[in-house]
Amino acid sequence: MTKYERHPAPEKLLRQITTEAVNLLALGTPDKPGDASLPEAGATLIVKAWGLPQELLDNSLALIQRQRKLVGDGSGKAALPDDQLLEPYDGGMIAELVWGLFETAIRLDGAEDRQTMYQLALLLADILDFDEWIGQCGPDGPKN
Repeated sequence: MTKYERHPAPEKLLRQITTEAVNLLALGTPDKPGDASLPEAGATLIVKAWGLPQELLDNSLALIQRQRKLVGDGSGKAALPDDQLLEPYDGGMIAELVWGLFETAIRLDGAEDRQTMYQLALLLADILDFDEWIGQCGPDGPKN
């Protein structure tokens, strides 16, 4: 049985958001690039909220920028290994991620920063099909 964290480590959260930004970009094409601006802003805010080292943010932003360049060049390559791209999330994993974003939001001082984290949580819940998982599980557990 998979154990989910109620309070995911900020470093794990940063890694997940960076991966999702790369995924969004990887799904784009040179003429219609994916938009990773919200996850990119979220990465910056995660580092700010949790006081993580600037080096972690620099590494995340460099990875996102490398993927942006690969897509723009039309290379068809990805900045991450295939086994890390488009990794499937189950409902518990999505809940853990969204919860981590909300915990991050409450650590931020500015309403605009908190709103950005809220929008990121909504975006990820949508693209990772959180509502579908909730509907399948319902109050009685998973339906086959």
